[in-house]
Formats: sequence, C-alpha cells, structure tokens
Amino acid sequence: MKKFIVAALLLAFPLVASAQNRVEVSYESPDSIPDVTRELMAFLDVYYLKTTVHGDIKGKKWILWANEVNEGKVTSKPLFPYTFEFADTTATFTFIAQPVGKDSVRISCNTPRYGGRGNKYVIDPGKDTPYGIPYILMETFPEKPYTIPGEINLAAYTSGIAKSETSYDFCGLRFANTDPKMWQEKHKVPRFVYFSLRME
Repeated sequence: MKKFIVAALLLAFPLVASAQNRVEVSYESPDSIPDVTRELMAFLDVYYLKTTVHGDIKGKKWILWANEVNEGKVTSKPLFPYTFEFADTTATFTFIAQPVGKDSVRISCNTPRYGGRGNKYVIDPGKDTPYGIPYILMETFPEKPYTIPGEINLAAYTSGIAKSETSYDFCGLRFANTDPKMWQEKHKVPRFVYFSLRME
C-alpha cells in the first residue's frame, strides 16, 4: 500500500510542477471601450489592445521584447534595457499603435513598471496593391499553453492572410494558433512586429 501511495505521488509531481509553471494570457474585448472613445480612435487611426498575463509569475524577473519579422528573419530587441520583477500573479500590458506614413507605425506599451511614447517600426506599404496592406493590433493565441521558462507572445501589429489584392483574413491568422515566428513561412504574412515576454 505504501509503495502504491509513493508511486502515485511521484506520478502526480510532474503534473503539479507543470501546473505551477503554466502561464495564461487573456485579452480585453474592444467592446469594453466607450463608444465615443472608439469613434475617436477610429478617426485618429489608433489601435488598442489590453493583454493580461496570469499565473505563477510573482517574483519572476521579466523583459519585454519587440520582434521585427521580415523575409522570415526575426530581429529582437528589448523595449527597455533592464530586468524587472513581477509584484503579483497577474500583470497587464496595454499596447497602442498608430501608423506613421505608409511604411511605418509607432507602438507604445504600458507595462506594470513603465510606459513610454513608443517606438517606430517599419511595415510593408503594399506598393504593388491597389489600396495598400491593412494592419491591426492583434492577439497571438498559442499552439499550446505557455510555461515558465519560455517565451510568451503578447501582441502583434500585423496584416492578415492575403486572400486577394484587396482581401485579408485576420481571423484566420488569429485563430491559426501558430507562433508568430512562423507566420511568414506558413501564412505568407508581410513584414510585421510582435511583442513577447521572457521570464527568468
């Protein structure tokens, strides 16, 4: 009987450890924004996405990274050159994006420790398309649950999957549950940027 109990505990231990290291990401619906604010954002061509990270993250050190993807190559850079520590088991990251001209976008992120005026990123202007390529701030749903340690994708400023010169499937990309690193290879998405969290 004792051997059976010990064996059961040993089998359960990896499951407990895995549950403790699991991290979930949720997104606030744009419908939660007041109508007048949404109308103003649409007029100013501003995009907004609020992301909340839940899990066993209290006391974990973290860095937020911007990852620019072009022609299958990922160039990563931390948004802030310091490591911070989570003070709770939930943390909110709010992304705001606004196009600057036809070939770039300015994106800011308010984090649990800092905010800023934002950084400028290059995008594809779609010179060979009649109306240019549309971009939005979009969720990055994972293929499998996130765990620590590991990279946790939070948001992307991206186009959708091109169906024609004037039609782009954003939902198809959103719910493909593909790592953004693979979007260009699997879905032929043009140049884009995504943001990820790395914890120690």
